[in-house]
Amino acid sequence: MYIFITHFFTEYVICKYLLPI
Repeated sequence: MYIFITHFFTEYVICKYLLPI
């Protein structure tokens, strides 16, 4: 469960950083 949440959070952060660029 924790791994799943971490993966989702990582994907969100990556998108958040890549979208503005």
